[in-house]
Amino acid sequence: MSLREITKDLHHEAETTVFAKMLLSGKIEKNDYANYLYNLLAIYDPIEWYTKRQGMMINLNGIQRLKAIYADFIEIDDCSYRYLTPATLEYQTYLHKLGNDPERKHLIKAHLYCRHMGDLFGGQIIKKQVAHISSGKFYEFENADELKAAIRETLTDDLGDEARVAFEYAIKMMRDLYRGE
Repeated sequence: MSLREITKDLHHEAETTVFAKMLLSGKIEKNDYANYLYNLLAIYDPIEWYTKRQGMMINLNGIQRLKAIYADFIEIDDCSYRYLTPATLEYQTYLHKLGNDPERKHLIKAHLYCRHMGDLFGGQIIKKQVAHISSGKFYEFENADELKAAIRETLTDDLGDEARVAFEYAIKMMRDLYRGE
């Protein structure tokens, strides 16, 4: 069974959170989108750090999103109050523990899969929907089809449970960002 099939129910749940619906509809406010990017910075940093440290990005040229997220954030941030949600802080802590666990550190790839494949697919829709707020550098890939194929080639059968964990954190973050769900 593919990771896509294993996570299908959680992927649907993530897409149907109120925050995701706002994001996908283009009705998201600038301040909410800036705070979303701020929270993503806290998540992508450990994901990319640990995958790079373990040599998992060797054939994934152009997959790194951290600098692009930061560029989008700086472009639109107006120095308003920004906060990391409880779910983001919990997820960040989890990623650091996972990345430093000698027996489980390879599972960080499941988080790269969930976040970055989402950027390669759904991110293209989001880019159009936030064009009134941001230039969307975060969602720009020079070689999207090649990256999708390269990520798929690196996936292993033991990533299913961890991919579900990644989606569960994504759902928690979306709910926290909406602050009413």
